Amino acid sequence: MSETKSPHGGLTRRSFLKTTGAVAGVAAVAGTGAALAPAQAHAEGAAAVDGEQVFRTSCRGNCGSRCPQEVVVREGKVVRTTAAQLPGDDNVRRRLCVKGYTQPQRLYEPDRLKYPLKRASWSPENPNGEARGNGDWERISWDEAIDIVSTQIGTIMEQHGPSSVALWTSYGSNNVLNGTSAGFMSVAYGRFITSTGITVLGASADYAQLKTQMSDLAVTGNDCADIANAKTIMAWGGNPAEAYIHDWQFVCQAREKGAKLITIDPQFTASAMHSDVYVPIRPGTDGALMLGMANYIVENGLVDEDFMKQKTVSPLLIKEDGTYFRLSDLGVEPTEGPINPYTGQPSVIDPNVVWDAATDGPVAAAKAADPVLLGSFEHEGVAVQTVYQKTLDSIKEYTVEKAAEICDLPVETVEMLAKTYATEGPVAVLTYQGIGHHVNSHHNYKNLSLIGALTGNAGKPGAMLFRAYGTSMPTNSAEYMLGKVALNICGMYLPQILETKQWAGKDLDIRMLFCTNGNMLSCESGRAQLVEAVKKVDFVVCADVNLTDTARYADVLLPVTHAYETEDFDGGGSTPFPTYYHKVIDPLYECKTDLEIMRLIADKLGMSQIYAKSDEEFLRAIIDTPANIAGGCGYDDFHKDKPVKNYAFTEKSMVDTFASTPTQRLQYYIEKPMPRNNFGQEIADYERLPHYEHANEAYWENPLREKYPLMGCSEHPKYHVHSQCAHTPWLRELEPEPLLKVNASDAAARGIEQGDYVRVYNDHGFAVLKARVTEGIKPGVVSIPHGWQADQFVEGHTQDLTNIFMNDFVSNSAFYDFLCEVEKYEGGER
Repeated sequence: MSETKSPHGGLTRRSFLKTTGAVAGVAAVAGTGAALAPAQAHAEGAAAVDGEQVFRTSCRGNCGSRCPQEVVVREGKVVRTTAAQLPGDDNVRRRLCVKGYTQPQRLYEPDRLKYPLKRASWSPENPNGEARGNGDWERISWDEAIDIVSTQIGTIMEQHGPSSVALWTSYGSNNVLNGTSAGFMSVAYGRFITSTGITVLGASADYAQLKTQMSDLAVTGNDCADIANAKTIMAWGGNPAEAYIHDWQFVCQAREKGAKLITIDPQFTASAMHSDVYVPIRPGTDGALMLGMANYIVENGLVDEDFMKQKTVSPLLIKEDGTYFRLSDLGVEPTEGPINPYTGQPSVIDPNVVWDAATDGPVAAAKAADPVLLGSFEHEGVAVQTVYQKTLDSIKEYTVEKAAEICDLPVETVEMLAKTYATEGPVAVLTYQGIGHHVNSHHNYKNLSLIGALTGNAGKPGAMLFRAYGTSMPTNSAEYMLGKVALNICGMYLPQILETKQWAGKDLDIRMLFCTNGNMLSCESGRAQLVEAVKKVDFVVCADVNLTDTARYADVLLPVTHAYETEDFDGGGSTPFPTYYHKVIDPLYECKTDLEIMRLIADKLGMSQIYAKSDEEFLRAIIDTPANIAGGCGYDDFHKDKPVKNYAFTEKSMVDTFASTPTQRLQYYIEKPMPRNNFGQEIADYERLPHYEHANEAYWENPLREKYPLMGCSEHPKYHVHSQCAHTPWLRELEPEPLLKVNASDAAARGIEQGDYVRVYNDHGFAVLKARVTEGIKPGVVSIPHGWQADQFVEGHTQDLTNIFMNDFVSNSAFYDFLCEVEKYEGGER
């Protein structure tokens, strides 16, 4: 079956910029959609009201919230949604942002993939990767699509080995049946990956925080509702007023009780507008500010010594090799602890040791009468020192004056921030990834933990060191795995792998990419290099809901269902109510779930046994653990006519107790730093400690600033959730096109006026878009909008300005780590 058809119906880059794409309503969108398939409402779990059916489900935007929704279906079509009612005191968490309200439009929006497509010029004999992205699509049947994809998988694995096929994923969905949390954690993909041995290429976005704070330090933070208990709130790189409105209500509650709000950000955001203090920091220098604050706090006697001794790693002794001094070093044999659920082996109990002033010797930390915070000692020929001593020695160069110079702030501002943080607590810090997008960003989370430890601003009501992202309901993740993941590599290394055909000293020849659960060619940094890499691969398939930037570079496109069209589950979310997706309507057009697609591929490959259970059987196996059933969170509970609260969420769990850390203490020190991707690189000793180093490219002293004087950064505006709502009509009516935010003085120096189209460029790439001239951004800085697609710029793409260079310890996309220049655009029609 073959029919040449443009999935966008003639919508081009410039024609898009001439129109808002506004639509009068959801029903109108549905009514004008080409070949809109009849849809049937899914009756289970729906309440009938005046001829309408109301369903409980959730938004599947990858902002991390997964807000509970009530969705209304009329005559088989989704017509509106609202925030779901939550019982009792939990209803204060009832929130839905503008992206959630427009989710019904995503079912019918212009770039929805409706049926399988093949790049017309592709064939197994002539892959012609250079032609990818030209929009030359032809419609094919599902039988033809599955035959092509499964044949390519089988042939490539046979000729080049299983590792030559790579599943490339991101954060689009974290569900248990569909989607790919951590790159492989779902029934659909996990069982296939672990059965075949194919390679996983995972996300790099946000890994500065994910690895350092959540994994290495294992500090979870406080629940968002605890913000209301703070006396001082620091929006440090975060903008809750627009980018995280679920938290803004709690900020407002704290403000009504007299809390001070401070915003630290190069951009004057909506949160800054409501702040008592605005601090326009230079991008990428947050870590230096934290260390300057730390030294001020120490030098001025503002340290909470009791908290440091009892609740932090500060007094723990470390040896010269950086590892902890433990009871086993004193001749006490370790004992066995509980079974580790991931390894199946008993854990080892070998308690940490401190130097006790009461006995003037080493003692188990839990038994010390008076732990010493500062000092170096020797015991039976072994030299040891406290974590705190090593830390202060390592950061002493970052005086208040040096921090002020690096951050381009007055000395008095650094001193004020340090004094406020130490004396006007409890303090809640809200970052939301704003401090996580430079190559040096992972140090920020150690540095922030340090000042929290110094002042006791952690582990207490209102003292939010980090914002926790919900308490996830436990599930039986063994259902995802039929073996072990062979290779799990950050996808940003793809160009390097294709060039060298090696990884970590071993052969790796990637010939096929299966792109799913993300839009990597729009939302990862170094887009230009990634695009060129994708062109070199023999075969590319993409499974997605929409025609994304990544989908445009595929050979075969497989249309995937929207969240409203499938039943699924995710144990996390922004509320204490686990995310259960009730099926609202049957899939539109020819869309299929990830699991349906993988069943079809497995059948063709003779592997149908790996998906032997039905969807419901898989869901029951994952959800119905004895603990979940006893807690009222079994599969059948989610199908009753009421919201189901996570039994693991309690009032106590709202405040971090550091129970998840290896030391059971607040950590700012990493005993055994291990890189996310180990390919034989050396790990510097400073990876253990609070530390500052300049960004890779975007730092003030960089000689490259003579050519490219402006520092780039970005923001998450209220009308985008990464690229998921890029073409949603109502949102594009409110925000028709991308805008480059530039300071008025910088614009005047370049002859740029409000509304001019400009070209922003560097050695990596360029983009053409309209200028927004404002005083609301620090001079010398421009803000590059996030979430727009290539066809929405006049030319180029803002991610083409970024580069692929990463810190090899965390493998983190560095969206803000670039320099650029801006000039008035003198191009043609737009």
